[in-house]
Amino acid sequence: MRILKEEEIKKYISDEKLQSFYNDSINDAHLNELLAYYSFLKNNVSAIPLDKQSIYYSIYYWYVQFKEQYFQVYGHDSGIEQEGFKLLEELDYQLEDGVNWELIEKIELQDI
Repeated sequence: MRILKEEEIKKYISDEKLQSFYNDSINDAHLNELLAYYSFLKNNVSAIPLDKQSIYYSIYYWYVQFKEQYFQVYGHDSGIEQEGFKLLEELDYQLEDGVNWELIEKIELQDI
């Protein structure tokens, strides 16, 4: 299991296709990139030839990166925070061994 970093994600999608995941209402370029990595992974779970753990924990990793940057740029948003709880439920459902809470904590603390 590993967390997909930016360079690895770009092996699976071109910059042009990645931009299709940008949100026009977000003016911050870096924030849009983080959203695109998260959205691409979330929408292409079955298309990426890696183990489920790597994909789902990478989704969560990029969600946290997006969430933290979003909160810095625009302030707190409870809808975005709620997305994290839904994502954790999805991880618990999708992963046979359930959620690795130690790994989630490291991701949340950006210690990974």
